[in-house]
Amino acid sequence: MKSIRRFVGTALFVVLALGLMIAPVTAQDVPTLSVGFAQEPDSMNGFYTSMAFAQWANDLVQASLWDISDTLEAVPVLVDEVPSVENGGISEDYLTYTITLKEGLLWSDGTPLTSDDLVFTYQMIEDPANNFLQASSIAEALESVEAVDERTFTLTFNTPKPFPEDMAGSPGLSTILPAHIFRPVYEAEGSIEFADANQDPTVFSGPYVLSEWRRGEQMTFEVNPNYAGGTPNIGRIVLRFFPDTETQYAALQAGQLDFVPNISEGDKPRVCAFEGVTCSTVFGGYIESLWLNLRTEEHPRAGHPALQDVRVRQAIRFALNRQAISDQLLAGTVSATDSIYASSPFENPDLGVTPHDIDQANALLDEAGWVDSNGDGTRDQNGVELVLRYSTTNAGWRNNIQAVVQQQLAVVGIGTILEIYPATEFFGSWANSGINAVGEYDIAQYANNTALTNPANVTVYEALNCDQIPSETNQGGQNFTGFCSPEMDEAAQVTLSSLDADERLAAAYTIQEIMRDNVPLVNLFPRGDNYVYVTSRFAAQPVIGSGVGNQWFDIVNWQLSN
Repeated sequence: MKSIRRFVGTALFVVLALGLMIAPVTAQDVPTLSVGFAQEPDSMNGFYTSMAFAQWANDLVQASLWDISDTLEAVPVLVDEVPSVENGGISEDYLTYTITLKEGLLWSDGTPLTSDDLVFTYQMIEDPANNFLQASSIAEALESVEAVDERTFTLTFNTPKPFPEDMAGSPGLSTILPAHIFRPVYEAEGSIEFADANQDPTVFSGPYVLSEWRRGEQMTFEVNPNYAGGTPNIGRIVLRFFPDTETQYAALQAGQLDFVPNISEGDKPRVCAFEGVTCSTVFGGYIESLWLNLRTEEHPRAGHPALQDVRVRQAIRFALNRQAISDQLLAGTVSATDSIYASSPFENPDLGVTPHDIDQANALLDEAGWVDSNGDGTRDQNGVELVLRYSTTNAGWRNNIQAVVQQQLAVVGIGTILEIYPATEFFGSWANSGINAVGEYDIAQYANNTALTNPANVTVYEALNCDQIPSETNQGGQNFTGFCSPEMDEAAQVTLSSLDADERLAAAYTIQEIMRDNVPLVNLFPRGDNYVYVTSRFAAQPVIGSGVGNQWFDIVNWQLSN
């Protein structure tokens, strides 16, 4: 893949009368923020990525209708105001949104950004041929999208939608597509899945433009003069990639990095003790979990047959000493949870937490018929060994957790084969044979989002929805576990559509109970978003938004000291 390079010719104007030459601005004159990323983005189209790091890179160059602030409030970006019933932007039955863009919006190439771009974007969401990894809930709910005029468009839904952030703002609408770039591709090919602009974009709406992408090394972003939110104080941002976090931390200590997001809970105590740095933690809405492959032979790659038995899945949870993982590897900074709503206002306080209980784990495995019949220390049944492929990314802290989980499961006779992949391969799409997407695992460890501003939980209505199981005919499906519960899907629809707050909360509680009892995944711990930055490099403390919404929501106002 080629890098994107923009060369700007510098004119030297000689003012003869004064005998003066105005020197060109050099790279050293541009305030530059150097950022360390532990993962390299796999796509620069937010609809085609499941990676937080890719979404964060996209957030630098793609504006939303509105973002989510550090206080979880909507902040208008491309609109003057967020639609509501009170201002007339949402109908009283919550079936229709009328959204008006700001006047004079431009893409980075000078093309007007209009309602046509939004209509085209929603049309692309509706067309399954695009195989989007994001926005399936919008596609299911959208009845129609229409342009009223160049600045105004309407969205009509098939059920009430009380949360506009999930349907039109950040984080629900991950990207607004420039129609003049993607429409010719769509008209020619019937899909934008393989459009060049997904990997090598040239047109942007956010505070920055991507000027260069040196694969495996770094991305460079320059100021977008047409950004609706104003001109950023920081003229250039460089994202440097560090698959090895120890190298990343060494670069931070050596003064080669100014800002590092996504510090793991285990690394946080020592990194925050570095001289001259400041640490900040915001609500990230992520829960690190072990996702179990429950897919059957009717899918491209079935999980281990033992995982079809809920007793085996429950035994795995009983066998894990999650508090020991926290104490040994994460400095005791996190606590176990059985709730996918952990740390949010919608967590069921009566759910409880499954204790570490070896006897109960062994009893459940015996009851399920998995016993060590040949005396090799690993349980088996009908000649099949209970050995699970346990996969995750090459992040060191995750690999440390793998090793401990392997030891803990071995105590109850469950074997594991540890597999480690680069993030781009682990989180890759179906078309690229991504490990999660095609089911090349039995246990997969990663974090997914929990609820943010409302009880509609993306992990539930997308990553665990019956209709979201990936297949040849559903390549954008996000339910990599293959778990299917019609009862939970029904409850998820209540959280998405009910206008009764008590009914929504009760549905969220039901979801948590179903997941606790059926164990499609084992939650390890909720994660905050931990950041570290070199204190002296900033003129003031940077305001950081939620990782689920947009950590860069206030980037225009960030200011370097030199």
